[in-house]
Amino acid sequence: MSFNIRHGLNMTDEPNLRDILRIISESKPDLIAMQAVDSLVDKKKVQFQLRQIAAQTGMHYLYGVADRSENGTQGLGILSVWPFEKTQLIDLPKTAGSDPKVLLCGLVKAAKGLTFRFCNARLEYASVMDRALQAAYINQMLVNSVQPVLIGMDMGARPNEQPYFSFTKNWQDAAQGSQLQTWNEGLPGDRFDYIFALLNSKVRIKKYKVIRNYPAVSDHYPILATIEFW
Repeated sequence: MSFNIRHGLNMTDEPNLRDILRIISESKPDLIAMQAVDSLVDKKKVQFQLRQIAAQTGMHYLYGVADRSENGTQGLGILSVWPFEKTQLIDLPKTAGSDPKVLLCGLVKAAKGLTFRFCNARLEYASVMDRALQAAYINQMLVNSVQPVLIGMDMGARPNEQPYFSFTKNWQDAAQGSQLQTWNEGLPGDRFDYIFALLNSKVRIKKYKVIRNYPAVSDHYPILATIEFW
């Protein structure tokens, strides 16, 4: 699954963690790439969204800080039913004045003989140049991986825009050809959220779904892919 949770707030700016947990419970994903995750201090208590979700689901979690402020941090989260063998956090390139962005990866051993990297990214939404630069950099960092690689991403770009082109040659798009929008205020074709698998003879994407049952939980729909290894 890949899901931008809108900093833990729904479309009426109320906490959305209960609905997020309901979506996870119904979909039962083994891995989740979660974007726009916060860890904030409120009334002298740390409200760490990812840790709360992990505690409720029993999943292992990995948090990558992208930006810091006076009252906490925001970044990316990965949830996994398997523990992480290794982790990696990489700063993405950006132009002056743009918000910092990161690439977060965890190495998981899902079964005997099956180890792969699961990564997560959220690209700069306000700058086409930054999005294209960051997409090209992610491809460069992951394309020669010894292990298979899966990545969930809020790219902030449609499939006909430049950032997407970095993933057309060496990656399988789980939603290849889909016109279902992943931005809930968008039109058909407004697909900003992606799950990619690095091209590998031992990886196959079997199913893809945009989860539209909870349109008010975020401004992005969660997306779900079934991926087969052999």
